[in-house]
Amino acid sequence: MLPWILLALLPLLLFLFGDSLLRFACARRELPEGWEEEWIAEKGGDAWRDAARAGREWLARRETEEAEAQSEDGFLLHALLVPHVAPRATAILFHGWRSSWELDFLPALPFLYSLGLQLLLVDERAQGDSEGQWITLGVRERADVSTWTEYVAGRFGEKHPIFLMGSSMGAAAVLLSAADPLAGSVRGIVADSGYVSPYEAASTIWRNRTPFPARFAMWLLDRFARLFAGFDLRGADAAEALGKTERAVLFLHGTRDTTVPSYFSKRACEACGSEATLVLVEGAGHCMSYLTDRERVEAALRAFVDKRLQYGQ
Repeated sequence: MLPWILLALLPLLLFLFGDSLLRFACARRELPEGWEEEWIAEKGGDAWRDAARAGREWLARRETEEAEAQSEDGFLLHALLVPHVAPRATAILFHGWRSSWELDFLPALPFLYSLGLQLLLVDERAQGDSEGQWITLGVRERADVSTWTEYVAGRFGEKHPIFLMGSSMGAAAVLLSAADPLAGSVRGIVADSGYVSPYEAASTIWRNRTPFPARFAMWLLDRFARLFAGFDLRGADAAEALGKTERAVLFLHGTRDTTVPSYFSKRACEACGSEATLVLVEGAGHCMSYLTDRERVEAALRAFVDKRLQYGQ
């Protein structure tokens, strides 16, 4: 009798498992006010915490503007604009999965500003102050990249130079958009700790974090994402986009990244049909290249931005 009961319950158990996977990986999660400060205080290392607080104090002294744009599927997206007194270009910054621009970019904001870049700090869809029910691991965030380039081009002109910069999932989004007909004058892309395929990245993280086989779990997650969240995990591959792009790309990745291993950036760099530079930072973990070897990363960023603005490529 028991085997028959278990067999009858199997569809329900599969549904519950698939629903849990989808909600963990993709559902919007409302976070309490001030959660970044709590995270900085409790989980950030000393160097990261000090740099993030310095970045927050620097930002508090700047004039900022709220920015809004509507996604192609009707969600109101939010960002914070940090104008520059003499802008050479605008950098649009896209943060990672279940993160924020505060966590991913605060330490680097003063340096980026010093390069003459005004900053558009984006809340990814279904995160922060942007609308949306589902985080899509870069698949639909790719279209949001286009939305924000349209905002910048409309605000500052079609010839105003733009740089796309992303961290982790945000890096995947900007890489996926590399060959898209983006608005404005996109001069280059900077991808920190990014991945090529959302499906492959999710599989890698699953294998590294759990003892259970990844193939079935990812098959189920992909099916549930298609059925209930309206996107295909297998339907996006940055290598294909990078093979068609003419935009220069700078890849940053730490050699000790156990969340998104550095071979993702190596493979993406090799796939590029444009000028591509890969900076591997020894000993850096996920999205920690800047703090691990600030001098080297800043030199790479400065050279990349200066070249793209000097030659207009």
